[in-house]
Amino acid sequence: MRRLLLSFAFCVAALAQQRLEITIEHHDAGAWKVVDPGHVFKEGDRVRFRFKSSQAGFLYVVNQGTSGAETTLFPSEQAGSDNRVEAGREYEIPGNSGAFRITGPSGYDTVYWVLSPVRIGGAAPPVAYKPLPAPPKPGSAPANMTPRCDDTVLRARGECVDAGAGLKPNTPPGMQARELFFVRKGDQSVVSVPPVPAGPSNVKATPVTYQFRIAHK
Repeated sequence: MRRLLLSFAFCVAALAQQRLEITIEHHDAGAWKVVDPGHVFKEGDRVRFRFKSSQAGFLYVVNQGTSGAETTLFPSEQAGSDNRVEAGREYEIPGNSGAFRITGPSGYDTVYWVLSPVRIGGAAPPVAYKPLPAPPKPGSAPANMTPRCDDTVLRARGECVDAGAGLKPNTPPGMQARELFFVRKGDQSVVSVPPVPAGPSNVKATPVTYQFRIAHK
């Protein structure tokens, strides 16, 4: 009986869901403040992320601004070249108490996140993990690409929040997307990754990839 219980406990642990926690912070009035994932920022605002994973891996984070410019947030010169993250430890992105500044035309910056169980190589994720559409030219963005305040949230919190911002799935071209679950826990965004069944088709080395859209005017 004891062996059966130990075996059952091991199987449950092996099939435990991976949990990724992401919060976004805004530097305001001389202090860092956690804001809603859909917060609509302004030109020149300084922001950063806090990230924690229940499982270790190698993290790659790249921001594509509305101008089309790409910036590698992690690993970086500021945060260092070692992009291995430990399970249960919280990390600042871009790291070392740094931040990145919101610039470019109004719209949505797209921050691409890749957490791989093995090192991919290079400072940024391969292009295959980043389906980068050409951004609209300044002043020509369609209405659905222009951040808007959700009046319900605005009345309740006095904060301009856009429902189109925050965590979104990411489906790289030519790759099968993993089934991810996105959950809100207050101002925190949580990605729940279902376990990969054991067997010949096991693909434990498959990276987890998703987007975080930052709305700004």
